[in-house]
Amino acid sequence: MILQPGLEYRTIHCLGDEDDLDLHVVRVDLDRWDLDAAFVDRATGRMIARDNKASFAMNANFFDRARNPIGVVVRTGSLVNAPNKSTWQSIFLVDDDGTPRVIMPSKWSKYKNHTQMAVQAGPRLVIAGHTNKSLKNNYTAARGGVCINRDGDVMFFATPQDRKFHITEIARVARRDEIDGGLACRDAMLFDGGHSVNFFASGEQKRINVEGDPVPVLVYATPHHEIATTQTK
Repeated sequence: MILQPGLEYRTIHCLGDEDDLDLHVVRVDLDRWDLDAAFVDRATGRMIARDNKASFAMNANFFDRARNPIGVVVRTGSLVNAPNKSTWQSIFLVDDDGTPRVIMPSKWSKYKNHTQMAVQAGPRLVIAGHTNKSLKNNYTAARGGVCINRDGDVMFFATPQDRKFHITEIARVARRDEIDGGLACRDAMLFDGGHSVNFFASGEQKRINVEGDPVPVLVYATPHHEIATTQTK
């Protein structure tokens, strides 16, 4: 479904049951849309979309008990939160040339001076087209994240709050070909999950809102050259 030119929505039903929705998916055409990070006290995806006249928004970074973000946040080319030197987390960024990437924090120094936006969160699910073999299950939860597919397209995905996956399950969906009910990711990573999952997208004929708890860092999309000034802490 075309929400707006360059902003497409679809769903994934892993079990083939049209009444059993497993994932919301939004593809963002970076030739038409700009991605940026909102760094706020706390907000939902719907609130960030409203405040920034954005058509898409979702949560990103982990945060501590005081709601302070954990990990790198780059907003409109400026570093607003320092990276976390984690060995298992990962960073989603769009560089100054408009190329999306998923990298490890250890590679951040290579991109830090040439990045338009960046957020840091969970583990990589797919690495160069292969499921991350180091993933370990501990609990099921609502999940959300970002995928760069084999054509270089950026897709954001999230489960409904009542649909819960093990990490390895969501990784298999991310890697699986689209014809088999997957995302066909070349690279993919998780954002914060559970009650933090926020996923808002809107168009003339459709509005999707998975609204979790308010969070301090979100990713949002606006048409080219219309990135708004986001409220800061």
